[in-house]
Amino acid sequence: MPSATPVTPVDRSGASIGGASAASPAFHRSVGGSTLATGQAASSISPAAATLIVPARAGRQSVVLSNITGTQPVYLIATAGTTGATTGFFMAGSVGATATIATAAAIYATSPTAAQTLSYLENY
Repeated sequence: MPSATPVTPVDRSGASIGGASAASPAFHRSVGGSTLATGQAASSISPAAATLIVPARAGRQSVVLSNITGTQPVYLIATAGTTGATTGFFMAGSVGATATIATAAAIYATSPTAAQTLSYLENY
């Protein structure tokens, strides 16, 4: 049987976790980022133009989006070039409809019929 290789536990930045050793390892698993940001794309998601909901952010863990107005469906898309679309990721036209997306990319939205309001919570 091969000999055991020593283990040095480290945090998410690669720094050694103090006091831990191969004989008594300490493990820590970070879930999500250390910062939250919230906001709204107020009454601007419409067929006329795709609206930037959140810009790209390096290190972002996820974004939770919620349909505040909730009277019409919203489509989440990757670029500003698509307007009045019925393609993309569908979000129901009901108050409180939510979607969670694990991405660092920008997120845009459009609605095929009427202006809607989305709120967001970023975890980075």
